[in-house]
Order: sequence, then structure tokens, then C-alpha cells
Amino acid sequence: MYTREETYLATREPVSRARTLLPDAYRTQEFYDLEQDLVFRKGWVCVGYTSQVQEPGLAFLTQVGGQPLFLIRDREKRLHCFYNVCRHRGSRLISEDGKYSAIRCPYHSWTYSTAGCLQGTPYFKGLDLPEKDKKYYDLPNANGNDLGGFCKSDYGLLEAKVDTWGCFIFVNLDLDAGPLSEWLGDLPQRFPRHPLADLKLIKRKDYEVKANWKLIVENFIEYYHVPYIHPELNRVSKGNDHHRYQGPGMYMGFCTSPLTSDPSSPLESVPVMPGLDATEARSAYWIHIFPNISLFILPNHVFTLMVRPDGVGKSFEHVDLLVHESVAHAESEAECEAYSKNFEQIFQYWDLVNRQDFEAVQRVQQGLAAIPYPGGRMCHRYEEPIHRFQNILIDRMVGKHRIPEGDGELARGYYGTL
Repeated sequence: MYTREETYLATREPVSRARTLLPDAYRTQEFYDLEQDLVFRKGWVCVGYTSQVQEPGLAFLTQVGGQPLFLIRDREKRLHCFYNVCRHRGSRLISEDGKYSAIRCPYHSWTYSTAGCLQGTPYFKGLDLPEKDKKYYDLPNANGNDLGGFCKSDYGLLEAKVDTWGCFIFVNLDLDAGPLSEWLGDLPQRFPRHPLADLKLIKRKDYEVKANWKLIVENFIEYYHVPYIHPELNRVSKGNDHHRYQGPGMYMGFCTSPLTSDPSSPLESVPVMPGLDATEARSAYWIHIFPNISLFILPNHVFTLMVRPDGVGKSFEHVDLLVHESVAHAESEAECEAYSKNFEQIFQYWDLVNRQDFEAVQRVQQGLAAIPYPGGRMCHRYEEPIHRFQNILIDRMVGKHRIPEGDGELARGYYGTL
């Protein structure tokens, strides 16, 4: 049912007539399991930031589609994403973020280089067998140096595809998938002056949210709720100053231009990032890259929500603050102290906004338990990005691996014409 096009005909209509995604998508195990396979294990998923693995040997753990992974830079500074499993007997290799000169399995001490090559297999070769025991082994010589054609080069770490845009690291478990550049579409060209590659992660907080991951995303990409849920944010990012901001690519979103100055807000307390033009220096961009990362791109910092499904009605979320390296490592001690205080205030501001959203999406999750509810309608002016998100999701569920066009095509009913 959930992989058939006819299941989603009501959501495939143009946004002015479309109904929202069927409620089963948020409340059934069957849909969740298919989604893990068809969406998360076959797409580009953001897992972290380049500042987390700047140096050779630095590694951090992550998960995609329920698969255990870790990211690491090798000695030549090449970035790798490996499955966190030993090729010997399947043990988990590392259990915490850190710096590693080599990856050693704690079970039988098989050792791998940071490039994933198998280097050490203690007692696995060169066994000097007693003559009476040789008949029990299929070995071509007395010392067992062949071991049935075993070759270390055949047993390196299992690897996933990895690529970056700016400071963002993306992983794809599908080795036949197209490049990240195709997934992003025109998004990099929309931010040519934002120095995204120079951003550093300076603060993180983790949350467990009692709601399906899609509800968190859908809340982020619509601004219909802002006046009612976010009084603080509404003073800075007013509804009439919001504009859709999306072209071809696996993303959706909008911008606020111009931002409204608010003396009570800490958002202007650090310098604007270098290189921005006059419009960018007074605009905010709210972009969600399918499936899992939401970006708050402000003139002087970036705040992100990185969501990981953790069950039908539960999600795990990193909330992260990233700033330009010039303010992350200010030269004077006084400047460092002032910026540190400002960063904390900025983080607390967004953390408040985020917690306000948690209450909203958890109420929706509870409401979706109502079996007669068939799905709702979307307000074209404020909720079109939800329509785009839901139709991208449907594409993945039914096996249509296409990149959506921009707003011009959507306005003519791109998704309504199959």
C-alpha cells in the first residue's frame, strides 16, 4: 500500500487543492520501516560538520537508517564514513567520539588504519600446528600461512559514500546513488557569499521529542504558526516579510527579508559574517535539506536542527550553533569573553524557540491517534514548503528518484502532473 502511487493521489494535487500526507505515515510501524529503507538508506543524510573532524584521526559516531557508522579523517586528511563493525566477527569497533591513530577492535584486536585498511590480525596466520592436528585444517602448508586464500586487503572496513557542502557532512548508504551536488540542486548557488565552509560548531544540545520526525520538519518549514507559538521570534521575523526561497533541489524553505531589529533579542550581538552583501546582512534564510537537517542561516551565525527518527512516535534531535571562525577564535581575551557570553544568549534564544515547537508537534502526534482524521488542507501562502516536502517523501516511497523543480513549476502543479 505505502509504495503505490494511488495511495497518495490527494497529496499529489496542486497545493491549493491538496490534502496532507495520510496519517498512517506518522503512526504505523510499517510505514516507518519502509521509510528507513527507502528514504534514509537511499538518500543523502546530513550527519555532522567538518569542524568535528578537522584533524587526521578525529572521529565521531552517528547513525543513518538505523545503521551504526563513524566519520573519520585519515592521515592524508581524506574524510571517510565507515560502518562501525569489525570484519572478523561483527563487533562494534568504537564506542565514543575521539582521536584515533588506528581503529582496534576490542574483541580480538583486529586493527585498521584510519583509511579503513586491515593491518593487524593477531594469531590469525603463521600458526605452527602440531603434525597430529594438521588433518583437521584445510591448509596448504605446515605453518598455515595461506588460511584458505585469506588476504587482508579483502577485509577492510565497510564504507559508505560521504561528501560535504560548506561545513555540512552528508552520508549516503546507497553506493549507486547520484552525487551530493545533484541532491542539493541550486542551493549552493543561492549562498555564494555566505562563508559556510568556515563555520565552526561551538555549542550542541540533544533532545528526545515524542513526535514523528516528519512533524518536526513540517513545523520548521511553515511560518503559519509563528505569531501563535513564537512571540519572541515574531518580533524579529514578521509574517509579511517571509518569502518562499526554493529552486530545483531536494530542499525547501523561505527567507525573511528584511529582519526587524529587536533590542530585546540577542541575535545582533556578534558581527555579521564576512562577505555578505547589504541584503544578506539583514536577511534570514530558513532552509530544510531533505530528509533531516533544518538550517537557520542568520547574518552572523547558523543554527541547525538535525533530526534522527527513533521510532514511529519518537525522534532524536541535535540542536547546534555554528559561527564563523573569525569570532569563534577571537584574538583578544576580552573579545573572546564577550563573544562567549553572546553565543550563550543566542543559543538560549533559539533553544527557547525550539522547545516551543516541541510542545506543538507533540500535540499533533497525540491528535493523529484519532482514527477518523483523514488528513488536512494546506495554506498556499504559508505552507507550500510542506507540500513540497511531502511530495519529495512520496517520490522516495514509490521509487521515483527525481529532483523537484523550483517554485515556478510547483505553481503550475508539478506534482499534480504524473
